[in-house]
Amino acid sequence: MTRCAAIDLGSLTVRLAVAEGTAAGFRIVLHRREITALGQGLAPAGLLAPEAMARTQAALEGFVRELAAWGVQTYRAVGTQALRQARNREDFLEKLHQSLGLAVQVLSPEEEARLSLKGVLSALSPDLQKMLLMVDVGGGSTEWALVRPEHSPQFASLPLGVLTLSQAQPVGDPPQPELVAALRAQLRSRLTEFYEQNFKPVLTVPFLLVGTAGAVTTLAAMHLKMVRYDAARINNLVLDRSQVAALAELVVSLPEAQRARLPGIEPAKAGVMVAGALLVQTIMEVTGQDRLVVIDAGLLEGVLSEISSEFAVSSFERTG
Repeated sequence: MTRCAAIDLGSLTVRLAVAEGTAAGFRIVLHRREITALGQGLAPAGLLAPEAMARTQAALEGFVRELAAWGVQTYRAVGTQALRQARNREDFLEKLHQSLGLAVQVLSPEEEARLSLKGVLSALSPDLQKMLLMVDVGGGSTEWALVRPEHSPQFASLPLGVLTLSQAQPVGDPPQPELVAALRAQLRSRLTEFYEQNFKPVLTVPFLLVGTAGAVTTLAAMHLKMVRYDAARINNLVLDRSQVAALAELVVSLPEAQRARLPGIEPAKAGVMVAGALLVQTIMEVTGQDRLVVIDAGLLEGVLSEISSEFAVSSFERTG
């Protein structure tokens, strides 16, 4: 058994998972997350903002202390869309390495989608693991993965996320109906074009739509009116299109301060959940799906799975 960890530097949230890994797999013993909005203010100049970097570094300092406290022997830290886009990412990553000893790998969109799919499949009910389309709705982008029998998975990425949308096309507080309508139209246009180019031609038979990451799991938690988040209740929960539509209408009807008090929403996410709810709702509409299977597991679990696999191989080599 070894203690391993995965760290995700997302555009909106930074996350840590510590696990006990064996040749048979891993068991998560600690989850930590902080909303630092690393991608906030990135779009105009393509630069990470000093305040966003400072918030993220402070959160990572706490994560590094957890690594030491839990006796973590091996870890992998990964970065996603905000770090892919930022022209000053190397300066920031070097600072993290010098001050915290933290090495961060910036994932390509395909690698992020592959690892997210691996994490999703680790929690998806076995009887649902057939032809499926996975969507990972993040802060800076949405990763997609198509799984078909007798085919290699097909991956794609769209640079639409809840934080980038909220900044690029704000709807006001409280949301203004005309701005909400404009955002809906923009989403429908971009998602339709993306879906028709990447997936619609090969999706000729019924498939399962599976969603993961913050916007999707927040809608699930809202549906369950969760006061305390419970990943076990989220995994394999099914939301139908009418339920998602009702949740979206609720979100767009309230000012941010009132959204922040709804059961199931982290207060720090209230500002991005208009974009998040509309993005998930439009994905269901564009793909023509009436049901969305929600999975809490994703990128972190995919990274942990690979660490465990590497541990199993090295253990075999030592004993073999």
